[in-house]
Amino acid sequence: MTLSVMWSEYQRAGMTHLRATTAQNYRQAFRHVEAAFGRWPVAKIEHADVAAWVTALSTVKGPETVRYAHRVFCLVLDYGMRTRRLTNNAARGVRLPRRPPARERILTMAEVEALADRMGSEGDLVRVLAFLGLRWSEAVALRVSDVDLDRRRVRVIERATEAGGRMDVSAPKTRAAVREIGIPGFLVEVLTGRVEGKPRDALVFPSPEGGYLRNGNWRTRSGFNAAVAALGLDVTPHDLRRSFGSLARAAGADLRFIQKAMGHESITTTARIYAHLYDNELDVVAQALGTLREDGQK
Repeated sequence: MTLSVMWSEYQRAGMTHLRATTAQNYRQAFRHVEAAFGRWPVAKIEHADVAAWVTALSTVKGPETVRYAHRVFCLVLDYGMRTRRLTNNAARGVRLPRRPPARERILTMAEVEALADRMGSEGDLVRVLAFLGLRWSEAVALRVSDVDLDRRRVRVIERATEAGGRMDVSAPKTRAAVREIGIPGFLVEVLTGRVEGKPRDALVFPSPEGGYLRNGNWRTRSGFNAAVAALGLDVTPHDLRRSFGSLARAAGADLRFIQKAMGHESITTTARIYAHLYDNELDVVAQALGTLREDGQK
């Protein structure tokens, strides 16, 4: 059995539980694997072959692309082991390129407002992403019934993600992602203008045609790309969500609140992403320990 044949079988039997977006990502990633090993009999693939492929692919693709392609490679060979076509997974244990340090692209309150103001009415979505911490897929799936202005709450119960040219609309991936978020007072007016007079099942941020917004189209049509370039910000819509965590922390929120508001399943994820938010406290704690020591010596 060649790897291409096993991949076809894995798609039919091993990917049925995946969301459409994840399945699409797997297919794209496997192209890198198939180009090198598609015609190989699976039993002939050895650890050294995979290691050489990782090295070669790393010269033309970034670390994240290489790591993701390797991950899918491993999953296919794991399937081969489960179905007793293979006795071992030759891709496991291969040394992978390191992830580059995350580039910080977090906006200040003033930068968010400058970006939103520059975009006019389209800036409403910028403010919602930055001040509610929504994922893009969650924001574009919001319906009028999800916005409770009396209680100042937004409910996140659905997501809309583009996959292979189609919109995949489903419940959030994890239980933690289904949540309520408090609406800051200054955002009430923005959301009122977006939901007033609309049916409860209407989208809060529809496309000009009335359907779900698509990220790439919106960035061009709304003037987002032009605005960030003019302001020298170099950010994406997802960076607005990242900015929420920083702004919430500056407002006094602790890590548990940020975790819950952003829908992270584990606080470890929140701590890894936002560890820098506590850098200033290093000096505060150090100074407090010094004061405690001085008081103890009196």
